[in-house]
This record gives sequence, C-alpha cells and structure tokens, in this order.
Amino acid sequence: MNFLDKEYHPVIENYIVDYSEDNLELVERDTFEEVLVHDDDLRELAFSAKEGKRLLGMLKEVRAKEGFLDRLNKRIAESGN
Repeated sequence: MNFLDKEYHPVIENYIVDYSEDNLELVERDTFEEVLVHDDDLRELAFSAKEGKRLLGMLKEVRAKEGFLDRLNKRIAESGN
C-alpha cells in the first residue's frame, strides 16, 4: 500500500489542497508541516500535490503551435486502426 491507496478525511484533503496552493496561514502551515514530519504517506501526497500544482502552472504558460489539436486528433485516430 502506498500514499495513493490511502483515503484521508476531507479536512486533511482540504489541508493538502491549501498547502499545495500556498493558501495556509503561517501557523497553519507550520503545524501541518509538523504533521508531515511524522506521516511519510501524507508527506509524500502533500509534496506530490504541491509539485503537480507547480507543473500544471507551467503548462498554462505553454502554447501549442496552430493546428496542434487537429494534428493530435488525426494521430490518435490513425493509431486506432
């Protein structure tokens, strides 16, 4: 079982989301990070969420060349044959 197989209480999930988006007050963040020190799976999930958020932010800055979606859809259709 790894960190992706576990289910967390919605309150914990909200903390993970807020942590990944840097939306915690200083005291909340420090307290949550103290919890992360003692829970390897929760720490891995929180850090993965934070990294995922960062990567998604980078993707918003990437612009595809004109016609990219048409070419992508064509290749997907061709690969199904």
